[in-house]
Amino acid sequence: MDKNISHIIDESCKKCGINYKSCNPNYVNFTNDAQQLVQLYKDLQQIAAKLEEISERHDVPGLKVDIVELTTIDHDLVRSAMKLKEEEKC
Repeated sequence: MDKNISHIIDESCKKCGINYKSCNPNYVNFTNDAQQLVQLYKDLQQIAAKLEEISERHDVPGLKVDIVELTTIDHDLVRSAMKLKEEEKC
């Protein structure tokens, strides 16, 4: 429960421009990192979809390789976010 309170207080203070230092900074860092990983994952999905559209429209085979690499990266990001979530429970 303390972890959730630390995160809520930290986020509220950020929104209000209050300089707050949590007594539990590790949780705040884990939560922020997990949120960033989720956003990066969503961004990568959108980028991959756009690259695929361009690749098909202009028959650019080199972009298809990039799509495969992005898909691999997004799976790594999901695994990292899940790991952070598990560490948060400890």
